[in-house]
Formats: sequence, C-alpha cells, structure tokens
Amino acid sequence: MKKLLLSLFGVFFAMSTPVFAQSLTEQLPVPNMAGGKPLMEALKDRKATRDFADKALDPQVISDMLWAGYGVNRDDGKRTIPTAQNRQNIDVYLLRSDGAWLYDGKNNTLKQVTTDDLRSMLGGQEFARKAPVTLLFVAENSIVSGLHAGSIYQNVGLYCASVGLNNVVRLSHDTQALNKALGLSGNISVLASQSIGYPNL
Repeated sequence: MKKLLLSLFGVFFAMSTPVFAQSLTEQLPVPNMAGGKPLMEALKDRKATRDFADKALDPQVISDMLWAGYGVNRDDGKRTIPTAQNRQNIDVYLLRSDGAWLYDGKNNTLKQVTTDDLRSMLGGQEFARKAPVTLLFVAENSIVSGLHAGSIYQNVGLYCASVGLNNVVRLSHDTQALNKALGLSGNISVLASQSIGYPNL
C-alpha cells in the first residue's frame, strides 16, 4: 500500500511540475536604415546567384537584411512590406550551421527553435546546403501568403544587391522534413526559401 501511495504521489508530482524547454534568444543589433546603394542601382544589380563564400554573415548584416525583408518600420507595428488587410501571417525562419531561428521583427530578435543544422533538407543542389544563411518563408498555403512571401524575398533581394551579397530564391526543398523539424502543424508549411551569402572572390 505504501509503495502504491508513493507511486501515485510521483505521478501527481510529475503531472503538476512544469516542463521548462530551454530556448536561446539572440538580440540582433539595431538595424542600420541608412547606406547601401540607391534604389535604382540596387534594381540594376538585383539578380539570382548560386555561388556563396564559406563565410558567416555578420550579425549587423543579418539584422539589416531581416529588417529590410520583414521588419517593423512604423510605430503602429506595420512592416516593410504591404500585407492584405494588415494580415502579418508570414513567419521567417533563418537557417545556419547552429540551427534554425525564428525572426521576431517586433523585438528584433532571433529565437532558436532547434540546434539541428537543417540546411541538408534544402534539396539536391549543394550550393543551397552550403550557403551560410537560408531564410524560410512559412505560412498557410494561399494566394495571400504567396504575395506576402514574394514581397519579403524581393525586399531581401534588393538589400543583397545594395550591399553586395549573393542570393537566390528556391522552391526545391524537402518540405515535409522541414515542416516536421520546425514543429509546424495543420496547413502551415514552408512556402519558399532564399539562400544568402557573400560572393566568392
């Protein structure tokens, strides 16, 4: 009887004790909203390039790039892209060698969702698996989501052209594996990816 009571107490204690998941949050530098090439020059230089140097992106570059793509640029919380009825329904994840990170534009942070290097799930093209950073655009699969994702990756592409980074947008990746690794459920899925890095000199 005593063993049974101890057993029941252990079950109750386990059920009532909260489980704390360890998560790492990286505070990004304040985005630099000045500099870079003028818009018309950036448009002239915007292109897809599938070649990346084996060099990590500087934290300031990551902050500026994410802000350009989907950052908050007004006091009312609206973004650098237009969204239908202000439906900010896209999540942007950043993949690099130290795992996958979710971008929080309102707080200008990255929150680590896994320490696994998911770049191996980016399809059969080796350059995508080796690019130092890949962004994933995640939402429910709809026309509106596609428009929003397109606006983000165009902003990122223009930023890259402005500061001399290479980038390419891709639809070729292991969607199911990425969805599972990121803990996505329901109709939320990876819609597209964008690999970014310094050029090989």
